[in-house]
Amino acid sequence: MSELSAHEFPRGISPPILLSQVKNTVPFLFDNTNQSWDVAPYLKILRQTSALDPSALEALSHFEYFQLCVSAHFGTVSSFVPTDVDNQIRSKLWHPGLPHETLESMAKFVLESHSWDLTAISERYVRGPASGRVLSGMHGEWFSIAAAAYCATRKKLPDVAAILHDHIEQELIQEAEILEEFARARDGLGLLKAATSIAHNLGDLDRVMDQWNLDPSDPLRVHCYKAGHEESLLTASPTSLSQSLSQARRLLVQAGNLNKAQLTFTSMADENHRHFALRAAKSLRRSRDLLLPIAPFYDDWGARVGKHPAVTPEDVAEVVQCLIDGWEKLKPTGRTQTYPRALAGIESSFSGGLQRLCQYLPSKVAKTLRAGSLRTFCSTPRARFEEQLGTQALLKFKR
Repeated sequence: MSELSAHEFPRGISPPILLSQVKNTVPFLFDNTNQSWDVAPYLKILRQTSALDPSALEALSHFEYFQLCVSAHFGTVSSFVPTDVDNQIRSKLWHPGLPHETLESMAKFVLESHSWDLTAISERYVRGPASGRVLSGMHGEWFSIAAAAYCATRKKLPDVAAILHDHIEQELIQEAEILEEFARARDGLGLLKAATSIAHNLGDLDRVMDQWNLDPSDPLRVHCYKAGHEESLLTASPTSLSQSLSQARRLLVQAGNLNKAQLTFTSMADENHRHFALRAAKSLRRSRDLLLPIAPFYDDWGARVGKHPAVTPEDVAEVVQCLIDGWEKLKPTGRTQTYPRALAGIESSFSGGLQRLCQYLPSKVAKTLRAGSLRTFCSTPRARFEEQLGTQALLKFKR
């Protein structure tokens, strides 16, 4: 059977609207003076598809539409307003009536995406101190489409499903190995960042297996489901589990525990949310430089905001207001530290410091920034903040 016609199977958002959403949240991707964006395949797909005329966009095949949705997801998931195509790429587009050749093309595209440079448009990643390998929250996005591809192909294309299974296991093993690299290097902050990325990634993997109601006896579910949870170690490991995966699962449980651990200042789980408060500050969408890193380590990010050439003093004031609003909303849930760290960074780089910054703020906002519990948090020296978190991470991590 030849490739599907444009609308033979259901799809969600139209290509023109999807591209407009991408351009809204990461407009700098479409700066034609910067050809470096074409290095990452998913960004190249976005740029090439955006150049098509409306009729060509509407005529995209099912496979081409899937490529666009995956690329839009990877291209914006680390932005302030990610595109909402999760259900498309994790479920809806894997229609049970797809011809085998289309299904295989989609699955192979997912396999290819495992090797993409996920740092091209994300700051939420770490590199193993010994190997230099990347561990990113975007690997969780890959887990989610890989699990969907596995579930869609396991009966129709078992050989392809077996390859997907192997890639998922290898990614689990690699993430555990990178975590252990930080432990061996005695890098507590790296350990925390790796742990929170792993916890996010495993959550994505579990959710898609649940979404597809993957049978409890299925090998992927037996080997990889709830890999970051303590209870997964209470039962004997399946005899089919390789030694490397068995060892990895124990490290992944440590990552999950460390992500939830209550440290002196905060916990990583409490800090790494969706940061809705910053969506209102549209100036933050003008440059890749302003993408958010792993929380709560926002001092450097705040310093970039405070002096970035694409951000005016009035823009900085708006960002400060958003940070304070976000902190006020999150304060009842705990001692969130991310936004105070960002504010401290802004103050350190803004020309004229806190005094001049307050000139751009409403008096009530300036008062909140100058005094009270928020000022106490902002005044905590960065070195002390990071040293204590790193030390506690190393004490709590059990190899």
